[in-house]
Amino acid sequence: MKAAYIVSDSKVAKVLIDPMRRAILNLLSQKPMTQAQLADELGLSGASLNYHIKILRSKKLVVVAKREFEMHRLKQIFFLAAAYIFVYDLDSLPKDIGRYFSPVSLERARAVISVLIISDRNRIDHTPDVSNSFSERLSRELVKVARAHEDKEVRYGNEKVLYDIYTKAIFQLLDKSKDSLLLQKTSMNIHHK
Repeated sequence: MKAAYIVSDSKVAKVLIDPMRRAILNLLSQKPMTQAQLADELGLSGASLNYHIKILRSKKLVVVAKREFEMHRLKQIFFLAAAYIFVYDLDSLPKDIGRYFSPVSLERARAVISVLIISDRNRIDHTPDVSNSFSERLSRELVKVARAHEDKEVRYGNEKVLYDIYTKAIFQLLDKSKDSLLLQKTSMNIHHK
């Protein structure tokens, strides 16, 4: 599977607006699974899961990993996500579509800000402007770093690639933040304790 997939096509993004499809991709990045295994894991009916798989396959977000014959000659098809991580290029998507992915970006940014507060012993103002600004910048850095991983092949269940992408994006953001004074009092209202 590819290490990263940049979602910049609005038709693909529309498919991924559905949280169940994102959950399917997450499971299929960990290991190949059959539709029956996915349905059981997600608590979906076979028909419902089949519907989602057809949509994901139509955009080549899910691929067939292998086909096996069980005892009674039943063919099992194992699916795998096309990439380990899906990164949303919010700048290239229409705002009405990008808004569906903003909460995920915002929660990610809040987690990073929380770690910065803990590790640096800084106080960052708890305002939506700070969180939203950081979220936008982090999303852009993730896209830049993920682009370098689009053609790299990785094995499923390889969390290392995910951490490499996130770590590099965060380091680049923090380096740029120092240069642009993002983390200083004037732009993010950070105060030392």
